[in-house]
Amino acid sequence: MTVTAGPFLSTISERAKVPESVRRLSLTYDNAAVLAGALRTLAGEDEEVRRRVEEIIGRVRAEGDAALIDYTQKFDCRDFDISRLKVPPAQVEAAVAAAPEPLLESLKLAAENVRLFHQHEMRGGWTASMRQNQMLGQRLIPVDRAGLYIPGGVATYPSTVVMTAVPAQVAGVGEIFICTPPGRDGLVSGAVLAAAGLLGIKEIYTAGGAQAVAAMAYGTGTIRPADVICGPGNAYVMEAKRQVFGRAGLDSLAGPSEVLIIADSSAEPELIAADLLAQLEHGSGAAALLVCWSESLAGAVEQEMVRMAAEMSIGPELLGRAALIIAGGGGENSGGSEPAETAHHGLKLAVYFSNMFAPEHLQIHTEQPEQVLNDITCAGAVFLGEDVCTAFGDYIIGSNHVLPTSGTARFGSALSVENYLRKVAVVSLIPETISELVPPLAEIARAEGLEAHARAAELRLKMFGVREESE
Repeated sequence: MTVTAGPFLSTISERAKVPESVRRLSLTYDNAAVLAGALRTLAGEDEEVRRRVEEIIGRVRAEGDAALIDYTQKFDCRDFDISRLKVPPAQVEAAVAAAPEPLLESLKLAAENVRLFHQHEMRGGWTASMRQNQMLGQRLIPVDRAGLYIPGGVATYPSTVVMTAVPAQVAGVGEIFICTPPGRDGLVSGAVLAAAGLLGIKEIYTAGGAQAVAAMAYGTGTIRPADVICGPGNAYVMEAKRQVFGRAGLDSLAGPSEVLIIADSSAEPELIAADLLAQLEHGSGAAALLVCWSESLAGAVEQEMVRMAAEMSIGPELLGRAALIIAGGGGENSGGSEPAETAHHGLKLAVYFSNMFAPEHLQIHTEQPEQVLNDITCAGAVFLGEDVCTAFGDYIIGSNHVLPTSGTARFGSALSVENYLRKVAVVSLIPETISELVPPLAEIARAEGLEAHARAAELRLKMFGVREESE
């Protein structure tokens, strides 16, 4: 049975638990904005998170390493001590030596593809002569020091080491270091260390969560601060990045992961179910949405999800983060195929909702996915056709998997070399240009009430402008 957004919204406003089963929701143009906002609330801002992160950042700023150790003991490993905070280079080398050869080769392939992708982003600096013959240019200068946050907890992410470190290396960053939470044994994942070792990163700290972000921004006795902080994380990491912005540069507020799949009646239910479950596997607020206009497709996907979830021991609390959204009523003829008019309006409504939701990952499972692409305006990454899925982007294709989440795809983009570069304007003038531009400059400056600006320019006119020939 398909339900409207109303009852669902009331549960959100009451801050009830996420439903412990796959939800069916009805989508119309009238409720699209409200529905998108309600689904976003599941992983959105939280006042309690904000308050706790503020407290954590304050303690790290005041107490440095001591606060890091205390929080690591509290959240990760009870017997953690400062001797484990910085990972010894020998431990990184040992992790590379101990890693299975197939994993090492797979990480090398992923790094090669990611490196090729990001090398295309390096356009270089430029200079040009402008209309009044002023020479303008731009230099691209890498930041000196980048801090990479590599998540942990539910899973370990050697792939994120590749995704964050390689564009920094392509950009030419001189110092790259990693902060990542330990397991219950107080140690960093061997796979994460192996990925770092393959890329030549030897400065690694055993610290996670909001406290690690604070350490990267403000520094501690052991950790020197970063110019930029890049990498995804949970709601606490995202909130910490929000609070330290301005002290350090950020890639984005990359929080809990999400996928939205647009599908027509030609789509394969088993593939959609697998892709939705793959997103839910991230846990910690992950969202998985299907938008279709076929009741029978939604029903088949739900059956497959329940079956696969049982096989993979995925609990009902995670299934509750999935939503099957029926666009425009889901009309079908008795044969199970969708009338052309239903398909046309359903697809338009699905794209309208997708742009409003601005998903991190958008998969398009339609007969002609390329025809939809130009209508997509807000998405972190788009995967065309059912033969590709988010998992390819997560690991091996070459595009970056650190993507804008929580609706920030409305204005944000994937992690790129630009996150590690400073753009510096360079200006030079000749006498003819000074003579031509000073009068309009002074006109604007005086209109703003800034007399000193006008006079500073007029002095250049007097001293360096074109001199009139004497009679």
